Amino acid sequence: MKIIKSNEAENSVRVGRWQFSSQYGVTKSPSGKTLLLEPRLSKLLYFLSLNANTHVSRNYLVDHIWMDTIVNEESLTRAVADLRKILALHFKDSIAIETLRKRGYKLSLKADKLRLKMNPLVSNSILGFIFFVLLIWFMADILGLVETKFISTN
Repeated sequence: MKIIKSNEAENSVRVGRWQFSSQYGVTKSPSGKTLLLEPRLSKLLYFLSLNANTHVSRNYLVDHIWMDTIVNEESLTRAVADLRKILALHFKDSIAIETLRKRGYKLSLKADKLRLKMNPLVSNSILGFIFFVLLIWFMADILGLVETKFISTN
């Protein structure tokens, strides 16, 4: 997935087709749906997004999310758990937070599923060709040009 940091003043980052803004706590989907996040979750998602698919240390996250506030690591653990629930609910399996034991976290992005769209004319032509080949084979079998054997497993 492509990661693009946009507009330094707004602190937003685009990950694939999703737009995250840490300043406003807004997550926008490709369809334009907006999800408002509380500030700590917004900052967490922003910093993980900047480093998507790479290790982010717990100390780095604590230092950047709770800059002038003294917190213990349980605050980060709780924030990650809350954000995981939101991601699971709204983003299905495309975005997930992995725990890297004793080291930190990683925002994992899964590529969008490949969708193959075929022109109906082409797909009908392919089906027609398959039908034609089966018809020729069946007629050749009836005329004795091809010998078909069925193997019984009894």
